[in-house]
Amino acid sequence: MAAQLFPYLNLWDEQYHALVAKNCMEHPFLPMMYNEPVVPGHDYSNWCGSYIWLHKQPLFLWQIALSFKIFGVSLLSLRLPSVVMSTLLIPLFYRMAHLLTNRRDIAYFTGLAVAASWYLVQLTSGMMSTDHNDVCFLFYVSASVWAFMEYVHRGRKQLGWALLAGGLAGCAVLTKWLVGLLLYLVWGCYLLFEYGFRLRQWKWGHLFAALCVTLLIAVPWQVYCLHRFPDLARQELFYNFQHLGKAVEDHTGKATFYLMVLPMQYFGRGPVIYNIRFLWDFHTILCYVVLAIGLVISIRAARTRSHWLTLVSVLLFVFLFFSLATTKMPSFTFVLCFIGFMAIGCVLSALDRSLLQKMRHKTFRTLLTAVLCVAFCLYSTNYRNFYKESFPIYFQLLKDNVEYYKRWEKELPENCMVFCVKSPSLSKEDYTSCISAMFYSNRQCYTELPPMSVFHELQEAGKTIAVVKNPWSVDADLDSTVVWVDMK
Repeated sequence: MAAQLFPYLNLWDEQYHALVAKNCMEHPFLPMMYNEPVVPGHDYSNWCGSYIWLHKQPLFLWQIALSFKIFGVSLLSLRLPSVVMSTLLIPLFYRMAHLLTNRRDIAYFTGLAVAASWYLVQLTSGMMSTDHNDVCFLFYVSASVWAFMEYVHRGRKQLGWALLAGGLAGCAVLTKWLVGLLLYLVWGCYLLFEYGFRLRQWKWGHLFAALCVTLLIAVPWQVYCLHRFPDLARQELFYNFQHLGKAVEDHTGKATFYLMVLPMQYFGRGPVIYNIRFLWDFHTILCYVVLAIGLVISIRAARTRSHWLTLVSVLLFVFLFFSLATTKMPSFTFVLCFIGFMAIGCVLSALDRSLLQKMRHKTFRTLLTAVLCVAFCLYSTNYRNFYKESFPIYFQLLKDNVEYYKRWEKELPENCMVFCVKSPSLSKEDYTSCISAMFYSNRQCYTELPPMSVFHELQEAGKTIAVVKNPWSVDADLDSTVVWVDMK
């Protein structure tokens, strides 16, 4: 469902990820948004219109590029890696819940909560900001913690599990930078609560070996970027650290921001993405009650004291860290969604047990469990209401634009450059339409309308110039050598 939910590239992030991944098909170590920086005055260092695109770590882009290579360039192949990874989270979270609690009923309902997650569907479909990057990041962080749990479950005798955990943590860093090291917070908390300061029992060799694998995977790309693109790499590095003390791109909120987004993340209800606030209606109160009760049950169901202390410590650290940071985005704390889904699984398990105790006939017990599962899934996805409320404004507009862009590929020569690419129904300040246009048309597109002297320079270099007819372009002083194109 998620892969075909929207027949267009979503604003904002998905279209950038799609375009850069498409260019990575031929040049995987040269992540480009524009194939060549030929327009004077255009800011190619800005991540929204850059030539070399280092705004995100590259692993998820490589995965999408590989999908494009195998299945062809399409929306389905764009979203396929996210579909696969979000689907794998179901057995992954099942196993993690079982390792933590040793109860199959809690593990089953945890997996069910993941399968019914509307927020995860939004990320997989590209609708929610940072989309495929967050799905990939969530998968690798969760997988690294799962491998560590397997390592602990086997008495820390198998070095292979520790190395696997370190490798998956390296993949997480290569997807979304330093938060991918969350595995080592989990590892450190567990060792501290399990062995205290008896440092000889910490098995430093296994920890060091895992960390070496992490660095071996994550560091080479950073060194390569600093060597190949030193100015841009330092700019992006500084940009990442700005998130702590500055509201980057106006993504900010109150200290309670990540509590307010919980109903949206786990029940598909509550505040909408551009109006984050507490909503005290039945659905949001139910979410807080379920998560609170479920967390208590999770703590009580944990195998050992060190397990639940690690669980709570990591949860508190991540929420406090991102709450104190100035820049706030909904998915930052979703990296710990395993805890939320397991809390929901615990409540569903407790509810199922209490209902089954009243049923003696096995068929009725099975039927009652099935009804509970279906009812929860229908409630949690909340697809019909969310879709009706959120998407009519842009749905048809973006869908129509796709047809215009595809037509340009057939009608405009390969050396053509298209300017003033802004949807007529959006504002003059819109800077997003040209990204989708480049993806579908395979032509270099720009939102701005440069001086006529730039047009002459490009024409002398053998480029064909096309301009989109918009209210702010038809009045410009353009000569007859320009090709006019329509979006009507």
